[in-house]
Amino acid sequence: MSVGFKLFSAMSSGLLILSAVSFTGGVASVAYSYSLILEWEVLSLGSSLISMSLVFDWMSLIFLGSVCLISGAVMKYSAYYMEGEVNFLRFSLILIMFVVSMWLLIICPNMVSLLLGWDGLGLTSYALVIYYQNELSCNAGMLTVLSNRVGDVAILLSIALMFSEGSWDFYNVVCSLDSGLVFLVILAGFTKSAQMPFSAWLPAAMAAPTPVSALVHSSTLVTAGVYLLIRFSEVIQKSELGWVLLGVSSLTMFMAGLGAVFESDLKKVVALSTLSQLGLMVMILGGGMKELAFFHLITHAMFKSSLFMCVGFMIHSSRSAQDGRQMSSFGLSSPSLGVMLGATNLALCGFPFLAGFYSKDAVLEYAQLSNMNMSFICLIMAGTSLTVAYSFRVLYLSVSGASVMSSVSSVSDLNATVVKSVAGLFMASLLSGFLMYWVVLPVETPSYLSGAQKYAIALVSLVGGASAYSVMQLKGVSPAKGVKMAELGMSSMWFLSVLSSKVPVRWPVVAGLTGVKVVDSGWFEYYGGQGGQALSVSLSSVFQQGQVSLVVKGFMITGFLSFGVLLLMA
Repeated sequence: MSVGFKLFSAMSSGLLILSAVSFTGGVASVAYSYSLILEWEVLSLGSSLISMSLVFDWMSLIFLGSVCLISGAVMKYSAYYMEGEVNFLRFSLILIMFVVSMWLLIICPNMVSLLLGWDGLGLTSYALVIYYQNELSCNAGMLTVLSNRVGDVAILLSIALMFSEGSWDFYNVVCSLDSGLVFLVILAGFTKSAQMPFSAWLPAAMAAPTPVSALVHSSTLVTAGVYLLIRFSEVIQKSELGWVLLGVSSLTMFMAGLGAVFESDLKKVVALSTLSQLGLMVMILGGGMKELAFFHLITHAMFKSSLFMCVGFMIHSSRSAQDGRQMSSFGLSSPSLGVMLGATNLALCGFPFLAGFYSKDAVLEYAQLSNMNMSFICLIMAGTSLTVAYSFRVLYLSVSGASVMSSVSSVSDLNATVVKSVAGLFMASLLSGFLMYWVVLPVETPSYLSGAQKYAIALVSLVGGASAYSVMQLKGVSPAKGVKMAELGMSSMWFLSVLSSKVPVRWPVVAGLTGVKVVDSGWFEYYGGQGGQALSVSLSSVFQQGQVSLVVKGFMITGFLSFGVLLLMA
């Protein structure tokens, strides 16, 4: 066994133990209303104090436990998925640094110390996305790091603006911060959680290995922006910028759902599903319900990580084919996979009494009871219906009995390593919503809806999803130009991938070409470097001719020429 596998095994066991301790501490924090804040001074500049702060309240402890649980399971799963990898030690070290960066971001309530985790996530995620070092992964990594760099700049500007407050702590903000500063924090959260118009990098980051995707797209990188917005939720509501969260997140949720329905790459379908759920979380924050947003963040992390692991097993068994149309009959050849994939998909849809049901149902009830704009409510309902549509599509493509694979197939049932790694997260996908709703969540979710209204919410999701899926199965759609253009736009996330990559690059390339033509190949070059060289060569030839002449001596020609040059300069 290599050093990387031994390191992963030890880290996995340690993370699972730390997860149990964190969950226990979180439940105790809720029961006794107890929080622990550690702070020590690093530097004092007049009235401003730069300090290193750590906060351990119910929210940070439960989130820390979730990250540790998923990280431990992913590390155990990596031993199966990355078997035979030459650079496994490098992969393990980068993944460990990634997890440590997420820890720092969770427990640091200070904008300066937050940068340790925030930039650490950006750097290590770039290293993980470009891990395979081909053209596709390098392009995806550059798009990821440059999109997130916008958020990094926003965090740095917000640190500069918070200098006047005398402190960079945001755990308990007493005063109402400037709306420009709050907008910078919202911008940073949007870039990290891939809200519009920064959504293109999240599906592109699927170029990373599948264990990395299971970790990144469930509980770490993409949820870091949502977690930051949760911490700033009260300040955002005071600054009356909640409408920005509502508008952007509703559009993101609807756009990602449409894209997932038309996408054929199975990993990108799950990535767009993550984007849709992130839009739902940010929408909840826009309505001022930060506890519900955190609740859905935790339940989503549980079923989405197990869903990614199941999809990774399908890709691994299908000889690295990611097209869902090339996968089938997993329900017969892998019954354990069929059960896990079906249950996690139902949890994603919000099937009653699974993890996603408790958070999604409460969210939709609150949305109907609030004074939210009707267009936002329609977008939320449409996005929820599309969740059912693409979940049914994934199940139909992968677990159906019809076989489209080769006659000699390597598909088998889940091996022992995969079962051990997915089992804990699968049980969490079934039970975490119930336990958090009744035991952990320190806020009641009262409902004033009648029985018919409560059933209407579930009916809208189910009927809308089934209808959208049925429309997708129609074979007689007219191949008109407008229809194909609309389908192309929806499958490419409303052309955001083009707008985020080719359009911004075009103008610098054109400016560079113009500069080459004007400066290097234009009149500047003729009268500059090359012209000066030609003039010097011609003058030196004249001097040589004068020096060898018998009639006129060289020093006379040199003197006259020097005198003429001096007159011209004067």
